[in-house]
Amino acid sequence: SRLPRTQGSILYCTTGIILQWLRSDPLLSSISHLVLDEIHERNLQSDVLLVIVKDLLRLRSDLKVVLMSATLNAEKFSKYFDNCPMIHIPGLTFPVEEFLLEDVVEMTKYRPKNQDRRPTWKRGFWQGRNSRPEKEEKEQEYRESWPCYARTLQGRYSDSTIEALEMLDGDEKIDLELILTLIRHIVLNEGEGAILVFLPGWDNISGLNDLLMAQQMFRSDRFVIIPLHSLMPTVNQTQVFKRPPAGVRKIVIATNIAETSITIDDVVFVIDGGKIKETNFDTNNNISTMTAEWVSLANAKQRKGRAGRVQPGKCYHLYNGLRASLLDAYQLPEIMRTPLEELCLQIKILKLGFISQFLEKALDPPTEKAVNLAIKSLTDLNALDHTEGLTALGFHLARLPVEPHIGKLILFGALLGCLDPVLTIAASLSFKDPFFIPLGKEKMADMRRRVLSRNSKSDHLTIVNAVKGWEEAKQRGVRYERDFCWDNFLSANTLQMLHNMKGQFAEHLMHAGFVSSGDPKDPASNINSDNEKLIKAVIVAGLYPKVAMIKPSHSKKRPGVKVYTQADGKVCIHPKSVNAEEKEFNYAWLIYHLKMRTSSIFLYDCTEVSPFSLLFFGGDISIQKDEDQETIAVDQWIVFRSPARIAHLVKSLKKELDSLLEEKISNPAPVDWNNRQSKDCAVITAIIDLITTQEQQQRLQPDVGIDLQRIVYVRQ
Repeated sequence: SRLPRTQGSILYCTTGIILQWLRSDPLLSSISHLVLDEIHERNLQSDVLLVIVKDLLRLRSDLKVVLMSATLNAEKFSKYFDNCPMIHIPGLTFPVEEFLLEDVVEMTKYRPKNQDRRPTWKRGFWQGRNSRPEKEEKEQEYRESWPCYARTLQGRYSDSTIEALEMLDGDEKIDLELILTLIRHIVLNEGEGAILVFLPGWDNISGLNDLLMAQQMFRSDRFVIIPLHSLMPTVNQTQVFKRPPAGVRKIVIATNIAETSITIDDVVFVIDGGKIKETNFDTNNNISTMTAEWVSLANAKQRKGRAGRVQPGKCYHLYNGLRASLLDAYQLPEIMRTPLEELCLQIKILKLGFISQFLEKALDPPTEKAVNLAIKSLTDLNALDHTEGLTALGFHLARLPVEPHIGKLILFGALLGCLDPVLTIAASLSFKDPFFIPLGKEKMADMRRRVLSRNSKSDHLTIVNAVKGWEEAKQRGVRYERDFCWDNFLSANTLQMLHNMKGQFAEHLMHAGFVSSGDPKDPASNINSDNEKLIKAVIVAGLYPKVAMIKPSHSKKRPGVKVYTQADGKVCIHPKSVNAEEKEFNYAWLIYHLKMRTSSIFLYDCTEVSPFSLLFFGGDISIQKDEDQETIAVDQWIVFRSPARIAHLVKSLKKELDSLLEEKISNPAPVDWNNRQSKDCAVITAIIDLITTQEQQQRLQPDVGIDLQRIVYVRQ
């Protein structure tokens, strides 16, 4: 990419680039026109930029700003910008005929295979019961209005259709049998054209694919069935853009990625499953949630529009008219349903004032509770001081293009000489892991992932091993690279993206002074990169306090372990993790990246960690006397038995380490690993030695006894 010429040019860039630009040019003085496209998506960065631009227009009357979108709530945006003018440019689309659930049931004569013949709303099952209060209010309104709505259908639809509707709509699960029946109806009764089915997630896509492949009709060469999902191999998904030969019908099963991100120009029939996976943030319990919610009217409009690209089309919405009348106009903006820590750091580094005062000016301000929670989290992380000012750590975290915990992980990887593997972990957590799951090969893919873990009991190190293997295969040639990716269910495109991200992170670190080279593999930055125990300790430094306790399960039916967090009690390791089926651990603690409530509370991306890792890189240490023995505790709840003398030595060494790291972050400079006499090298080397060689593996005892005799030598 090239910077714009001084005599005038057009620069295409992301919202993030503009926000970075504002750090050095707060008035955007070199820009005459600012065009913001797709602003209906309402992501965090675009909402922040809108506030900045609104304030900027008061200082720069010459700046011309254009906001663009295909599905924009234009009146709302116009009002926000002091009733600015609106221009509507009609697009060239073909007419699309729409059908609701009652029409679909009537035309297909579908009857649900539901054992409980009562309406779902009478059984107390309704979508969104773990959702926001306003969603539940709408469900209450739906249940109260249903009897009246059902009466309006009488005479226009058969009694059996109305009875089927009572059992179908409002249920949590999408009826895949209904979609199968509808696809069959389209194939037998309608003209040619691709069919696009919108479903909320992997389980639904996989389930419908299995149903279709179980039918003799769809196994023939007259059909091409293409699932579209981020977990699917991209090689297979490129078929979606190819027009099939004459007489062959394409059926695409996709998430909302097919609403706007891609265009499949031969789609004539759209089946709108009516649901979308939505991530929310529960501020009361400080946990992310993901549920399949009803689509918004804007989503439904986008889905309908996919059918009229090249000829008149048809769109089948799998919700009834009453449900349609209660849909939200737009999906809730990201700023109102996600954690705000990264956003808060952006506000501080751009010098936009107090966080809460700035966010009050947003088009849709987040709740006060969400803002306060983010500020507290950043203060606990030592990224903000108690006056809401950026600390030295906070300054560096704000300059890294990742969320704060991952930023801290990157900094500690640089300081402790294990840069390359830590950058691999950081890139993966920021983007996505490189594994894909072909339909029908889920167990084989899971097995290969476990092989790559090499018994590390770590999802993070599994990805490190995968990337390292890919790099070695790539050096041998294109065929070796292709075979390695194919054998291990790895996406070469994702691996290349992770590689590029690592380079960007290393450049950031070099410019900040933490490393001497922008090469992630520079030997001077990787003196400890083969030390798995140290890498796990660095993961603790970055992700703490996201800690879970492992306890043995005494159940005969389900032997193995149970996992608990301090805030939630019993939780589950996500089935995708290499630790999901693990029955024996060396230590009693896990560190994890994400905790999310779906059907249960799941931990994603977790790693088994040792007591020393938590003691030296976790929270504050306190020493307590418990009956006849001393204990040493991290933040009062992660407790280990220890002789008093050893406990005090650990606390003292931890204090020295914290002081040293604080100095290194305030005045960045690479550690001189060759100068063993320097204080920083001596302290860090001693702690690395303890973490690496002095651990005594214990079997699932939270109060593990630890042998720290070596510290006596270090201190002397």
